[in-house]
Amino acid sequence: MRFLPLLLLGAALPVAAELRVENLEAQRSEWETYRFPLFNGDSPAIGRINTYLHAVVLNGLPGRFERSPFERIWSKEGEIWGTNNIDYMIDGQGPGYLSLSVTGEYTGAYTSMGTFTYPFDLTSGRPIGLEQLFTPAGLQRLGERVGHERGQRIEAFLAELPPPADATAELDEDDERLETQRSMYQECLPRRSNSDLTYNRVELGRDSLKLIAEGCAPHVVLALDDLGEYSNSIPYAQLADDFSPYGRCLLLEQRSDCQRPADLRAGGAYRGKIDGRYAISLVLEGNVYASSSYFYERYSRQIELSQRTISADQVRLYEGGDNPAIFDLHLQPDGSLTGTWQQQGGKALPVELR
Repeated sequence: MRFLPLLLLGAALPVAAELRVENLEAQRSEWETYRFPLFNGDSPAIGRINTYLHAVVLNGLPGRFERSPFERIWSKEGEIWGTNNIDYMIDGQGPGYLSLSVTGEYTGAYTSMGTFTYPFDLTSGRPIGLEQLFTPAGLQRLGERVGHERGQRIEAFLAELPPPADATAELDEDDERLETQRSMYQECLPRRSNSDLTYNRVELGRDSLKLIAEGCAPHVVLALDDLGEYSNSIPYAQLADDFSPYGRCLLLEQRSDCQRPADLRAGGAYRGKIDGRYAISLVLEGNVYASSSYFYERYSRQIELSQRTISADQVRLYEGGDNPAIFDLHLQPDGSLTGTWQQQGGKALPVELR
């Protein structure tokens, strides 16, 4: 494999007057290209956004690498498993929020494309979840509206298919394709019609909210999925009665002084110490992905954590390996996390994070 220059730092580009982004870029071959944002600024909020994105997507801390910020995700020499290319796009920004998407091509058991969305509160630097933007009743109405629209889309497609073939007839290739497609969408219909938005990607545009769910087909029959992803875009003005006070402040009033509700379910990046001595960065992913990680600042090596329990104000995280450990953490009114880290058979050590 021929290697081209591994790391290029693009000029800082304005995302808005208050926020600038520097492109981290690498080209490993003619088809392996990588571009990722590093937001400029000394505020804790900008630091949290960078830490969260780099930990979740690049499996490392900002600026802590040997040759390239992408070295932990691309395939090792002589192997094919890894991220083949990656890029990002700013979907929307207001005075108090930033929303971006990261798209990549990944090779595992097979090669596939994937897109992940990340909305952030610019005051705190924490991710934003639907639970913070909507009242419980408003979120239920939103789910019912989106589920209804998606159900209608599938039903309309099914209605356009030719009638099922005679059960006693021998099916040719076209008939088999139609019956597989019909069965796939009939099975998927209840899932896409329900009001559960847990596994939806959330994009915050300038004037509208977009919710995106994956298509109905598993990879083996992906070519039969004519409908593809399920994307619903709704103007903020139509959601006025369903927003929480925070959602109204952030998206309708477009203010920069909105107070994000303290809530761990959307995740976030935290820094602090174990036992007052060991500096760490902890990154909680939202409850959709149910995984997290932490880094000792001295070594900056990612240590993966499984997320067994999470609520608005507490989380329990399990570290594997030969000496497994447990984080038990509680959210405080000021947004900090306190609790303990305890290795199996050892003493519970205090943890304080912000």
